[in-house]
Amino acid sequence: MTKSPWRSTWLHFALLVFALAGAWLSFERPFADAGGEVSVGAVVVQAAAGEVERVVYERGEQRLELEAREDELGRWFAGREGADTVFVGGRQVETLWRGLEPLRAVRVLEDVDGTKLEELGLSGNEPPPERLSLTVRGREVRYRLGGRPFGGADRYARREPGREGESDAGGTVLVLPSEVASSLGGGAELLMERRLLASSRPEVEAMSLRRPGSNASEPLRILQRTGANPADTYWTVSGSDEADADIGTWVDKFFRLSVAAYRSGEPGAGWRTEAAVTVESREHGASTLEIWSAPAGEGRVWLARSPFTRLVVELSASLAEEVCADLDGLL
Repeated sequence: MTKSPWRSTWLHFALLVFALAGAWLSFERPFADAGGEVSVGAVVVQAAAGEVERVVYERGEQRLELEAREDELGRWFAGREGADTVFVGGRQVETLWRGLEPLRAVRVLEDVDGTKLEELGLSGNEPPPERLSLTVRGREVRYRLGGRPFGGADRYARREPGREGESDAGGTVLVLPSEVASSLGGGAELLMERRLLASSRPEVEAMSLRRPGSNASEPLRILQRTGANPADTYWTVSGSDEADADIGTWVDKFFRLSVAAYRSGEPGAGWRTEAAVTVESREHGASTLEIWSAPAGEGRVWLARSPFTRLVVELSASLAEEVCADLDGLL
């Protein structure tokens, strides 16, 4: 029997309607009031990877902002705490973001009465001691954070009215996982990225070392030779297979460098270039860390930047000075 072309057309039309309706519900659900029975592991903010744009955490005078950004190296997280502290989010922020796309509640409790809301710190009768705001696809959803369930680190939370006058979720209470609600309280000191480069030491295959003002006309290229066991790994000058103890000692110091703080803005006119170290790995390619020193009071502050740090960072002055000074003996 030959199928009617009209029947086929209507079938495809119906499928299209269902697909559009599903897409609309997927977008609207995070911003609608929750309802139904007590549920476990419910998605309360529907977001695919890359759709959470911004997170704001407030506690008293503390205000912490995190914003997802994209560049040639991939997604990274720009942070700000208060008016002055800027930073780049590290692995804890990456873990936090994975828990937001989508955001699942440990539990959802419906029809919680006013007395119980007050016990949980969610009554709304006074300014919230803590608040968490998420921006998803350009729209903001805000939660008041309450206490913790007995014996746990998760947090009670309640939806707050949105900026466009959306109503809250009545007596609906969420229990948010600890890695979402509690990790933000540590602020920039806990959340900032401390690494200077994407490549960790075991991944590095070669490094090129430059020091302005040295007698060497070309950068010194050093190689990491790896063996079957970590103890068999050593560093040598390019073109040699012999282990070089001085280079090995310098590499130990270099990989102890880490971010102490971040700065906004570009290098200043009074900054002195101290060294440039290009690190090569199979996974991340080549990346150069530039190191400067700049006047600070009666001494100097040591600063650096790489494509991975994005921003200028401050280093431990004593270790950075030692790393750069030791280059004079190698070059």
